Amino acid sequence: MNTKPSASPIVVIKQDPAGNETWRYTGEVLQRGDRQIIIEAYFDREDVLFHGMWLCKGDRFVETYYSDRWYNIFEIHDREDDHLKGWYCNITTPAVIEKHSIAYKDLALDLLIFPDGRQIVLDEEEFIDLELSTEQRESAHAALKELREIFQKRLP
Repeated sequence: MNTKPSASPIVVIKQDPAGNETWRYTGEVLQRGDRQIIIEAYFDREDVLFHGMWLCKGDRFVETYYSDRWYNIFEIHDREDDHLKGWYCNITTPAVIEKHSIAYKDLALDLLIFPDGRQIVLDEEEFIDLELSTEQRESAHAALKELREIFQKRLP
C-alpha cells in the first residue's frame, strides 16, 4: 500500500560494502510504499562538472530506494529552474528502509543517464577490485542490466 505522508525528515546513510558509513545526509519523505521509498534531498557539495553534467549545490534530487532491488535511482533537477538534468543510479545492496532512516551498501558500480538517452557506466574498475561474493557480483550485474533496459525503454 502506498501512502503519501506529509513531508517528514529522513536520514540517508551510505555505506561501503563492509558496512562502514561513508556519507550521511537528510532528506524529506515524499512517498513510502511496502518495498520502496521516495525522498527529496538537495545536493550539498560544491558545483562540479561530472561527466558532462553540472552538479550544483542546491540541485534537487528525487531519490528512490528499494528494499528488494540492487539499486537506487536519483532523478536530478536544476537548482535554478528545476529542469531535469538526468539520473544517477547506484548499484547497491537492497536498502534497509526504517521509519527515520535509509541505509544501503554502495557497490561502486554506477549508471549515469542523460535526458537524451545517453548512458555512461561508471567505476567498473573500482567494482572489480571489491571483495564481493559471487552472488553479490551477479546481483550487481543483473541490476545494471535491468537499469539500462528500463532507461532504454523510457527514453529516445
